[in-house]
Amino acid sequence: MPSGSHDTFRHREGDRLRMAAATAVAVLAVLAGILLVNLFNGPPDSDPDEAASAAPAVGTPSRPSTPPQTPSGSPTRSPTPTAVPTPPPTPMPQSAPAEPPTAAPPPAAPRVFAPVVVLNNSRVAGLADDAADRVEAAGFRVERVGNYLSRYNVPVSTVFYDPEDADAARTLLETVPGVERMVPREETRIIETDTLILVITRDFPAGDQP
Repeated sequence: MPSGSHDTFRHREGDRLRMAAATAVAVLAVLAGILLVNLFNGPPDSDPDEAASAAPAVGTPSRPSTPPQTPSGSPTRSPTPTAVPTPPPTPMPQSAPAEPPTAAPPPAAPRVFAPVVVLNNSRVAGLADDAADRVEAAGFRVERVGNYLSRYNVPVSTVFYDPEDADAARTLLETVPGVERMVPREETRIIETDTLILVITRDFPAGDQP
């Protein structure tokens, strides 16, 4: 081989080596730059997209995650919580209203007594005497006992009285069993002048009869 061609070959071979060395240096420089970037930005196995989706940006409200899909494609609903019934409030015991005081019964009217004449208007012997005993047991004083001789009809045992002795006649009517009514003497033709006149009939209880 001529010496000129040999020099040319060496010259070309040196250029190739220099280009290969420059290329290797450039590749190393790029790799070194990538390594430095990874060291400053975090571990190489972390995914920036996943980190961005996991941590929401500052000032941006996080969105609720989409509910899991059922095989049919509809979202799964969370079970509705069962409402626990609240027991009704216990009523407070109420005190019974105070009963108004019972009004005292009016005092009974005082009993008034007067002398009595007992007359028998029946054919029952001794009936006037039995009636006189009952009149005296009630607190009256019997002045006389006899038979009734007037024409004025007396169907039931009756006490006849003057207006001023109305209270005494009422007391006799209320306290002596068998006396059924009281009549003012001015409405009759009885001319007896005694204070009270008790005319008894056959229906008046005699002896131990009530």
